[in-house]
Amino acid sequence: MVEFSIVTIVKGRRKQLANLLESIRLSVVLPFDVQVVCMDDLEEMPVSKGLNINFHRIKQTHELPLAAARNVGMNATKTTNIIFIDVDCIVSPTLFSNLLKDLSVKNIVTAYPLYLPMLPDSGNYNNLKHMAVPHPNREEIPSGAPVGHLQFWSLIFAIQKPTFENIGGFDESFTGYGAEDTDFAMMFHQAHIDLIFVRDDVLHQYHDKYDPPLNYFNSIIENAIRYHQKWKVLPMKRWLKAFEKMGLIKIDSADCITVFQKPSARQIEDSLSQHPY
Repeated sequence: MVEFSIVTIVKGRRKQLANLLESIRLSVVLPFDVQVVCMDDLEEMPVSKGLNINFHRIKQTHELPLAAARNVGMNATKTTNIIFIDVDCIVSPTLFSNLLKDLSVKNIVTAYPLYLPMLPDSGNYNNLKHMAVPHPNREEIPSGAPVGHLQFWSLIFAIQKPTFENIGGFDESFTGYGAEDTDFAMMFHQAHIDLIFVRDDVLHQYHDKYDPPLNYFNSIIENAIRYHQKWKVLPMKRWLKAFEKMGLIKIDSADCITVFQKPSARQIEDSLSQHPY
């Protein structure tokens, strides 16, 4: 089996991280190294025996430097084959072998999410899978052949280091939540890199989420404007249209955004989603 590295980034969510590391340890193949990039202090980090775990603290002024943190993790890896995993994931025992089997310098390989209705006590995939539900939109994406690049999601994906370098990594001008992974998809599409799904999955551990994500209103607007400047089209249109319908913003015919007001605490509270996904 080829050697591979894992990158995950974290802020808070120490229990989710402990569960993720447990699931990695229970995999049928183990990584050469695991790079954990913290966007907060290096406190209360979980330990998982049998894994070569390296912790890093990213020094950024922004409270959620997602793109920069992923780049730090990539730069720290020790192998050519890299698997990025969101800290909310619990991986199936076969996931890594299935991702790596189809990975090449000309593609990015990803898998399907299943959603848990709770934060579990452990990271044992086999004990939890029966409680998870699929996302109604993503389960219809075909596997085994290239799909549209905008199906990319940074939740789980495998990539070779030369491919990542060819793409240019994540654009660190996107700070905070929103659009940095869509921008990455646009860049790998321009580099003629295929996106392929394999028929395997991760379990997504439950956490509070908002639909639309008014709790990230400021960074979504900033990143949408940055994305439009770069690609001449708006990302995250469903969320932006929801903001517009609420009277918070206006999108003109040239896709320029005008902010009228920020969401109130009550509006944010009311947007809390009841769905696990």
